[in-house]
Amino acid sequence: MKGEMVKVVAIVWQDLRVFLSDRSNLPSLLLTPVIMTVIIAMVSGGAFGGGSAIRRLDVLDQDASPASAAFLDSVREANPGLTLCPMDNNDQDVCQLSQLAILNEAAALDRVADGTSLALLKIPKGFGAAIRTRRPTSLTFRSSNAFGAAQAAQEAVDAAIGQVNSAAAAADVGLNVLDKIAQAGHRLILDPSMGLAIYQKALDMWAANPIHVTFQLSAEPEAVGLTESLQQGLGQSVPGMGTMFVLMTVFGGMAALIVEKQQGTMQRLGMMPIARTTLLAGKVLARFALGLIQFLIVFIVGAILGMDFGRDPLALVLVVVAYTLSVTALSFALGSRLKNPAQASGLSLLLTLTLAPLGGAWWPLDISPQFMQVAGHISPVAWAMEAFTKLTYQGGSLPDIWMQLLVLLGFAVVAFAIAIPRFSYVLD
Repeated sequence: MKGEMVKVVAIVWQDLRVFLSDRSNLPSLLLTPVIMTVIIAMVSGGAFGGGSAIRRLDVLDQDASPASAAFLDSVREANPGLTLCPMDNNDQDVCQLSQLAILNEAAALDRVADGTSLALLKIPKGFGAAIRTRRPTSLTFRSSNAFGAAQAAQEAVDAAIGQVNSAAAAADVGLNVLDKIAQAGHRLILDPSMGLAIYQKALDMWAANPIHVTFQLSAEPEAVGLTESLQQGLGQSVPGMGTMFVLMTVFGGMAALIVEKQQGTMQRLGMMPIARTTLLAGKVLARFALGLIQFLIVFIVGAILGMDFGRDPLALVLVVVAYTLSVTALSFALGSRLKNPAQASGLSLLLTLTLAPLGGAWWPLDISPQFMQVAGHISPVAWAMEAFTKLTYQGGSLPDIWMQLLVLLGFAVVAFAIAIPRFSYVLD
């Protein structure tokens, strides 16, 4: 067993050495991912979108109640970099409202359309009463289809909604428990205000450990510049470009494997005392290692630019490993019957430029039409991006991404089940 492992390591090392010694591979491995990561971060952050670097969220608070004010405080806690307009306007007119007599819905939508604001949040009349009586109510969030620009605002609103919903659920559970105690014959006077008290206590507990949207710049929100634009978009560009260039690098191995068969290298390896499973394991692990290196390069760029990778590094590593393994398995499953390097290179490029945008590597999948969001999940990229979003933007941990990990591992199992029986030393 030890001898076979030594052979596997030798095959992996040889394949990596050959790949890295070919200077034509270095730009796609090192230079292009770095440039694309920075460019996509700038575009996602609005640097080229014509909008201000100050992240404005226009708010129409039709309820104007303590409950709506508390909700907006939760939005600020979730993302301190947001400027809520008109509430947070100042003497410098940070909300750019000087041209408006009043901020109504029509004016707010115009501001969203021209990039002055990221989005419009409308809190309906009766919001506070609905919370007191724990009745369902709906908020309106409207943004343009700009390239992911409103994602930070949406994540902050979602985090605040999560606090409200959790507190309301806690109030309902508390009242149900008190009701059961009263029904059991214990002396207990149920006051209608108890539910509101439990609700408020739950919100206070949230405030003690607030949810924060990640990727925030440590400077003041008014600071304007290239760094802030990068910071706003890193959450999309770093995992997005990582998943795309892993596709490109790993799928590129299909052509390399065909070249080895054409040159007789695989046949000579087959004549040596190396088991077929050992050879296959070495080839698979070599491409898997290149995929991990590609992710590492993109993540290093994100770390240098100040990206926050979340609070669960183990979960992040598991997503990287599961995704890279699924792509590696898919490349061997698809490449086992290809005839020549040109065919493999064409298929590699086609798959990369299809699966990456389809799965949300170029822009957030949730800004796509509904049918595209569903269709996008045929790509492993979509499942990886969902996991990255939960870990970074939403502050999630391993239990929050178990489904995405299982799906990615399912991709790998199915693809390997197809690839392993079809692996051969010669071209068919």
